[in-house]
Amino acid sequence: MSEAVRVIYIIGAGRSGSTLLDTVLASHPDVVGVGELVNLHSAGWTSNEVCACGKLGTECDFWTRVREGWQRRVPEATVEGYVALQKRIELFSGLGLVQLARMLRQRFSPTSEFHAYLRQTEALYQSIAETSGKSIIVDSSKNPIRGALLAHLRGIDLRLVHLVRDARAVVWSRKKALEADQKSGVQFPIKPRSALYSVAFWTFMNVLAALTCLFRRRQSQRMRYEDFVAEPQAQLERLGRMCGLDYSTTAQALLAGQPLKVEHPIAGNRMRMKGSVTLKPDWEWRDRLPGRDRAVCWLCAGWLLLAFGYGRKPVGKQRSASASPSWFASVWGCFTRSTANR
Repeated sequence: MSEAVRVIYIIGAGRSGSTLLDTVLASHPDVVGVGELVNLHSAGWTSNEVCACGKLGTECDFWTRVREGWQRRVPEATVEGYVALQKRIELFSGLGLVQLARMLRQRFSPTSEFHAYLRQTEALYQSIAETSGKSIIVDSSKNPIRGALLAHLRGIDLRLVHLVRDARAVVWSRKKALEADQKSGVQFPIKPRSALYSVAFWTFMNVLAALTCLFRRRQSQRMRYEDFVAEPQAQLERLGRMCGLDYSTTAQALLAGQPLKVEHPIAGNRMRMKGSVTLKPDWEWRDRLPGRDRAVCWLCAGWLLLAFGYGRKPVGKQRSASASPSWFASVWGCFTRSTANR
């Protein structure tokens, strides 16, 4: 494909509703949603996890054709080789400082390994666009380093959506243990995480996401999960302006409670295995998250929660992110203004 492929990249912390947003955005006739594409080679083609269509990753017709198109574009590439490149270049180690240092170095003296990663990654998006017949791809990988790396690809027209959810909701979600069930989309057992671990993860990922978006001022936008489920029409209209898409039909379907079909996400929240999703807000944490865990969240991440427009006591509907911010949010906003609601 000669034209640049437009990629809507959802960036931020896990358990923030990215699978839901991916499915909603993919409901547009010009868009294909692929879930957490960062895990395609390792989960879909190596571990052979189940695609949302119900077939194994190596047996799904869609991903088989994507793989053929990918290897036609980069004949020297292998699945194992690309996974090795990912581990060295985009996956976190040492709090991501190793990858960040490498990325800065590549700007001045790019290595053959870095060029190979970029070439193979661009070929993957081009193959997905060709296979799906869609001009726009939604990738909900969320990894900030991958988001920053996509900006290096000349064949990619990148849009960043920084999806944020209240840290306390993320902590509650990560406290739940899940048993392995391949058919439901859970390949391995998931152990519960402590509030301290989860809020540290949430803070780290969202700070990196905000910084990544800072360097893509005109092509990035922040969206809060709470605003999206409460006012889908307004949020989709705002996002549609940035991406050049009309989501009015999708917004009407969501407001009417109509289900949206899930196509071929290979990794992500287990809701992708249900075949379709409806817009259903999840406020369970407000009633069930223990007080000590709330205190840990506020102690560790209260400054960032304030910056994103969240209150310490979430009673009723949260203050809109576009409302008058607190003094702290105003100061932080001077730093991250380019990624705030526009």
